[in-house]
Amino acid sequence: MVLGLNSRRGITGIETAIILTAFVITASAFSFVILNVGFLTSDKAQTTVITGMKETSTSLLADAGITGYFSNTTTANQDEVYLEEMTFYIKLAQGHEPIDCGDDTMVITYTNIRGHSVIYSDGNANGTIVTLRTITGDSDSLLEIGEKMQVQINLKEIDSSDVKPTPTDHKDVYGKPYETIRIESGL
Repeated sequence: MVLGLNSRRGITGIETAIILTAFVITASAFSFVILNVGFLTSDKAQTTVITGMKETSTSLLADAGITGYFSNTTTANQDEVYLEEMTFYIKLAQGHEPIDCGDDTMVITYTNIRGHSVIYSDGNANGTIVTLRTITGDSDSLLEIGEKMQVQINLKEIDSSDVKPTPTDHKDVYGKPYETIRIESGL
């Protein structure tokens, strides 16, 4: 009888080993599936972030500084000094498609704390307020990699009726020293 119990214990040990092996194989297959789904989700998230960064990052960069021309600079009263003209250079950011800087596709706006105006678009008298001139590259309106354009803005040419809200004095159109102004372009 002892012989029968010993042989029965051996079979129980083999059965336990087979069940344990089945659990290990099942667990490894399950973890493989979970890891693959995680990697796929991570890859999709990375693609979404990269696409979002491309859409939100700027295509145009200011190259070098901005030069401003002020009037009444000899007066001691800062309220009488006005930013009337400015010049700066733009170039295409790395990794972006060429941009058509023609007035039929690009809009440039000017904003200070007293008002806002569209200063370059298909509906404005371009060439008087904003002048774009190619410095390096071919002479078309398409800004491509390696090209640079000069942007000249003459704030004296902005019509007061184009500024929202309409200023009571045309001098309110101009920027003042230590004041933040914003120039934005949209395509």
